[in-house]
Amino acid sequence: MRIAIITSALVLTLTACGDGAATDEMEPAETVGDVEDDAASTAQTGDADTPAYGEGDAKVAGTDYNATTILNCGFDNAPPTQSCEAGVKRNWGEDGTHLVEVTKPDGTKRAIFFNGTEPYGADSAQADGSAGWDFTSSRDGDRVTIKFGPETYVLVDALITGG
Repeated sequence: MRIAIITSALVLTLTACGDGAATDEMEPAETVGDVEDDAASTAQTGDADTPAYGEGDAKVAGTDYNATTILNCGFDNAPPTQSCEAGVKRNWGEDGTHLVEVTKPDGTKRAIFFNGTEPYGADSAQADGSAGWDFTSSRDGDRVTIKFGPETYVLVDALITGG
């Protein structure tokens, strides 16, 4: 009796597994090597706007910026109590310098140039009177305040470094 029960259980188990025809139709699973090869291929040939982790610096969708933010700004020698949109282009210059473009409340833009996290200048033009303006900056921890003529901008290092 015991042998009959074991034999019946074995037959039921084999029947449940099928006759092998179904396994002939199945596609083979990817091997671990295939997955690793696909990942390496994607990292090497990935889309320029979405670099592989640790490689390059992605762009904010629909912009040329590596990051965007809203920063404190002030105009006409007023304290920086207004808000301005800004974007950074990291490694913008051939020498690894960075460019921050600030959109002022009137819609015009001001470019501020950085060497590392230290600002060293801004775009200027005789047309808007900024050609003769003084450029100064002061630091408080990870925050830098830039005064360019009657304009003031406050930026954090993380915008530049991506941290």
